[in-house]
Amino acid sequence: MKRYIEMWSSGVGSWAAAKRRVAAVGVEPITLLFTDTLIEDEDNYRFLIEGAANILGASLPRQFVPPIDSFPPIWEPEARALFLRGLAAETMELLPGFVWLIEGRNPWQVFFDERFLGNSRVDPCSRILKRQLADRWLAENCDPAATVVDVGIDWSEAHRFDDGAGGGVRPRRGADGWVYEAPLTEAPFLTKRDVFRLVAAAGLRRPRLYDEGHSHANCGGWCIKAGHAQAANLLRNRPEIYRYHEGQELAIRAHLEADVSMMTDRRGGGGKRPLTMRALRERIEAGGQIDMFDWGGCGCFSGVPE
Repeated sequence: MKRYIEMWSSGVGSWAAAKRRVAAVGVEPITLLFTDTLIEDEDNYRFLIEGAANILGASLPRQFVPPIDSFPPIWEPEARALFLRGLAAETMELLPGFVWLIEGRNPWQVFFDERFLGNSRVDPCSRILKRQLADRWLAENCDPAATVVDVGIDWSEAHRFDDGAGGGVRPRRGADGWVYEAPLTEAPFLTKRDVFRLVAAAGLRRPRLYDEGHSHANCGGWCIKAGHAQAANLLRNRPEIYRYHEGQELAIRAHLEADVSMMTDRRGGGGKRPLTMRALRERIEAGGQIDMFDWGGCGCFSGVPE
């Protein structure tokens, strides 16, 4: 029997893709595969678990998901990793069709270890904590000839899936013998609002980051591929989270003794220049202008070779 591996994130896209796959093939051949960066929003872990139970047709014990205020904060990485390892073990015992992988580091720890600050083009965090971790599990547990791997990319970002020149998921993984599919790139086409309605109809509550205006709900609203608009939205809604990432960026700049940043500035012509999170925050606080159409993107499984 063919096996279907659903690349499971804590957002609604992977839930909708898995839901569509289950409708076509049933639950038996489905495995949900989650690779944890350890910095997801606490409410995302709630949706991650409840959404997995919904896909797999399982029920959760009452109050199984820990309350938000019981999670160690992201600025306590060792305590948070220990907490999430325990939650992952309990969840996998309860939901046998759910695989929750934890490499052990968060993105900032990867940047320091790699001596490289990720940016919109090069993402060592996604490569190490997500793609390589998932690839190893697939190689050890699946036969490429009898496996289909689904990702939650939808029709609006189909280029991330099919673009051979740009490192799309399908051709990149197909070169290694794997079959990747993206159910949401096929008709009937769904908007994000449509997916939200499906989530609600299933009796689930979507992650709160969507209610705060984020276009995706990964990595706690932060991402090395974020644009000015996403960063400004994080600053407005989660100033303490913004300040943590701002401090980490300043720390790695000092560690590397280099003028590097995740974001860039194009004001005044002359090409791109580094724009730190601190500089962006100070510009916003001073009433300066930023590009509110620059949301960036989240493409953990569509990275190009570095």
